[in-house]
Amino acid sequence: RSSRGSKTTDTTPRVIFWARYVDWVVTTPLILVDLALLSKTDTPTLISLVGCDLLMVLCGLIGALTIAPYKYCWWVAGLAFFIVVVTTLIQRLNNAEGAGGEALKGLSWLTIISWIVYPVVWIVGSEGTGALGLSQEVGIITLTDLVAKIGFGFYLLANLEADGKGADEEPLNQSSQQYV
Repeated sequence: RSSRGSKTTDTTPRVIFWARYVDWVVTTPLILVDLALLSKTDTPTLISLVGCDLLMVLCGLIGALTIAPYKYCWWVAGLAFFIVVVTTLIQRLNNAEGAGGEALKGLSWLTIISWIVYPVVWIVGSEGTGALGLSQEVGIITLTDLVAKIGFGFYLLANLEADGKGADEEPLNQSSQQYV
């Protein structure tokens, strides 16, 4: 048994990679903060975005540790938070101020497309139905992590240097505050 995975107490041979969830609790909010700052998102929207992200990861973990059929309820709850995160990213992608430019568009779509893989692998992998082999699951998640995190970082650095604008040049926008 790996120190990064543990078996559940039910009769299924599921392996839960809890280190994955620890990683996601740290790295996914950082990615979202990068996107929010690039689009000059206001603070309440940023807090909501990160909060929904953390709840999404927590739902996935609870679902992974729960037996069927309840684990699927947690997966659906996590998926609902994922939809809120994606919707917010798309709204900020089309911000009225045009903040972030092409770098924001590329990074947002890289994040959205790569993050779609995670709930799909969860449902067919060891946490969900177990239809996907463990080696395939680990391989897909590893490749997705490389694209979603390392690829994101390289793309961000390459495009921020080309942009040449400082973070302090313009104030945060307030267009995403709907109820002011």
